Amino acid sequence: MGGISLGGIIVIIGIVLMIFWSFWIGLIVTLIGLVAFGGFARGKWY
Repeated sequence: MGGISLGGIIVIIGIVLMIFWSFWIGLIVTLIGLVAFGGFARGKWY
């Protein structure tokens, strides 16, 4: 099944927050998305 996973969506939201609101809050959201949904663990990109 193609498309973006929930973790991918959270990472994108985190990047948007980094750009438009707060770098640190966006970074935390991005890291939560990566860790919680195993973006790096499976060795594939969103």
